[in-house]
Amino acid sequence: MNEKDIRNWLGIYFLLITVILGGTILLLGESLLRLDDSIGVFEIIIPVLVGQLTIIFRWYTTDYEPNKKSRITLPAWIIKGPPLLVIGLLLITVALKVVGFQYDQPWTPSDEQFKAVVTFCVTILNATTIYVISKYFGAAQK
Repeated sequence: MNEKDIRNWLGIYFLLITVILGGTILLLGESLLRLDDSIGVFEIIIPVLVGQLTIIFRWYTTDYEPNKKSRITLPAWIIKGPPLLVIGLLLITVALKVVGFQYDQPWTPSDEQFKAVVTFCVTILNATTIYVISKYFGAAQK
């Protein structure tokens, strides 16, 4: 991967996950997901994602010349792995919640378990992507 690929991939990822996750929680949190405190879940994850999205968009609005030839020595899994794992965990949790309620199963995640998974996902994203974002979306260098 080069610097431009990393920036584009993370920018698209954080834009999509913020909009999709925020919209799902706000529109379907109480109905489909049957969350008693959908706003509480929203308030856990969205500020963190919006903060990272703000850093990314701020960087793109400055004048910069992307270095297309500069190869990054980080393995691609460090850049793509954590965000994809978080999406997977969130999708599994949502599916278990929806299907579990549909068939009235005892393994349906409770609201507290759902909040814990969302908090865990925020923690994983912060621990694994904040350095990458600060490194590749820091002050534009000319």
